Amino acid sequence: MTKKIAAINYGSSFHLLDHIAPLAYILDVPLFVDDENCFQKLKIFYPEVQSHLKEDLSFRFLAKNFDALFSCNPWFSEDKFSFNTLHNKNMQLIFCPHGNSDKGHIDKVNMFCYTMQDAVLLYGSHMIDLLKTLNVYKHLKKSKVIGNFRLQYYQKFKKFYDDLLNALVFSKLNSDNKTILYAPTWKDNENSTSFFKIFENLIKTVPSNYNLIIKLHPNLEKKHPTEFYQIYETNLPSNILLIEDLPLIYPLLNKCDIYLGDFSSIGYDFLYFKKPMFFLDPFDRDQKKDPSLSLFKCGKQIDKKYWNNIFFFIERNLNFNSLKNIQKKTYEYAFGKERSINQIKDIALQTC
Repeated sequence: MTKKIAAINYGSSFHLLDHIAPLAYILDVPLFVDDENCFQKLKIFYPEVQSHLKEDLSFRFLAKNFDALFSCNPWFSEDKFSFNTLHNKNMQLIFCPHGNSDKGHIDKVNMFCYTMQDAVLLYGSHMIDLLKTLNVYKHLKKSKVIGNFRLQYYQKFKKFYDDLLNALVFSKLNSDNKTILYAPTWKDNENSTSFFKIFENLIKTVPSNYNLIIKLHPNLEKKHPTEFYQIYETNLPSNILLIEDLPLIYPLLNKCDIYLGDFSSIGYDFLYFKKPMFFLDPFDRDQKKDPSLSLFKCGKQIDKKYWNNIFFFIERNLNFNSLKNIQKKTYEYAFGKERSINQIKDIALQTC
């Protein structure tokens, strides 16, 4: 009997849509959300996906209608217990991480949730090696490597997404300027973000011949509202654009010329384009000694003494030809060989 499968996105985490929606499309399964805002974003940004709003997205409903569930939020032992005991359903609970980064070396506890999943989808060797380092990989019940499924989805609908981003974002900026994307992570348990340390000075020092797009992580506001609103600026020059509620990543990266970040998984996504990358570490650690800074080798780390004049540093370090090969190798290490959408579907379904 063919298993009935669905994808799930609980709550208001709209940034996860750029992970779970492409996966749902590739698997050709319905995607259920219980948040009106997420549902509207699905309709606008992922029109090819079978999206459904069900505000009471109960385990009873899921147990009655499906045999396997994919999510980009981890499942917990309580979920498995609920399906088994309360609903008499041996539901297969499958987790797909929402991004590839070097987080986890410090706050190792979060990575152990991988062992609670019935199955885990992994991008490539980088993620496998991280889980091995943390003594997690050997405890996984089941895992499959699927590569960069989000890139495949973007490339399939590239014209639609490029046109959409031009209308929503790039039409508001001077097309003659180079565009820098600043994509900081949030202030997690590893205190990884650079946002609260550089934001005020950054927006005051943008040269007129550059555009700056600041892609805000939703958890910056959600988890730390007091700090966020103390420095949040709404009246910005015309060459600075804040993006708060746009889930799309690859069409944004495609059009940007330079990446500025810290520990966001967007840094690994940007490798595909082999463009200049600059990194900020709040702790100013040595990238040769600290595995949390593994991605930094693909760009230039901005020493803290330049944090008051970041654009001065960027303009004098734009020659990236020597780094394109290491960017290519790191991308392949992170995401592996290119797979077709049909291949990705076949591999992912083997977890059910």
